[in-house]
Amino acid sequence: MNQEVCAHIRANPEFAQLVHRRGRLAWLLSGIVFVLFFALVLTVAFAPSFVGMRIADGSTLTIGVAAGLFLFVFFWLLTAYYVHKANTDFDALTAEIVKDAVATEEATKNTA
Repeated sequence: MNQEVCAHIRANPEFAQLVHRRGRLAWLLSGIVFVLFFALVLTVAFAPSFVGMRIADGSTLTIGVAAGLFLFVFFWLLTAYYVHKANTDFDALTAEIVKDAVATEEATKNTA
């Protein structure tokens, strides 16, 4: 891709919208991961008796282990959600923006 096509892409308002939407989603998901992870860490640090409680009488599974497993699965699902959004919405917008920029560049070359 040459410099003119890149300039057309950067000047496209849809590109700015794409960057904003993708960044907002990435920061939101990162914030969720950060808050939940450190909530677990702080709970382990300041309430170890709670984290060490058994899920049920006679069970060997503790609340801390269950919470850790839940977070592992939940973070995996958040990643899958981001990949899905990237592969559908964001890639479609990216392809449209690039196609528009290339078409503009081709039209510029043909008129020159």
